[in-house]
Amino acid sequence: MATTTATVSIASSDLMPGSNLSINASSTLMKAGLTTGLNQMESGVMDIPTGIEFRLGPLATQAGPVADNTHDIGSYLYVCNKSTDNTYYLDWGIHETMMGRLYAGDWMFVPWNASDDAAEIEIEANTGTNNIEWAFFNSTVALPTAAA
Repeated sequence: MATTTATVSIASSDLMPGSNLSINASSTLMKAGLTTGLNQMESGVMDIPTGIEFRLGPLATQAGPVADNTHDIGSYLYVCNKSTDNTYYLDWGIHETMMGRLYAGDWMFVPWNASDDAAEIEIEANTGTNNIEWAFFNSTVALPTAAA
């Protein structure tokens, strides 16, 4: 399996008076447990108009049978608000709980576990039509097939 690594660098010369800030972090993305080799990714770029909610990633019941816990997978989510108007923002949350906002140009990268259908991640545009890009990295997601 291939190894997937995420790297983040943050630098500022004026955030902390009298000293520069330089943070560099790198991490190998793991499947559930300590196994490397994420092997699946969903991604997209889309416009989300004000008031529209959009669910990112699969529901737990789409990720595998509950009986054998194959839905309990290691996953990572990247979302970027590519909007250029600084008054545009997205609210993001888990189920009905708001977790934060992504203003124009903001992004997030978070680990996530789709352990039940009430743990879905949703984003909603609150001002204007926000252009977003997103990627969902995971392993062993069995997406539903069409009925025969």
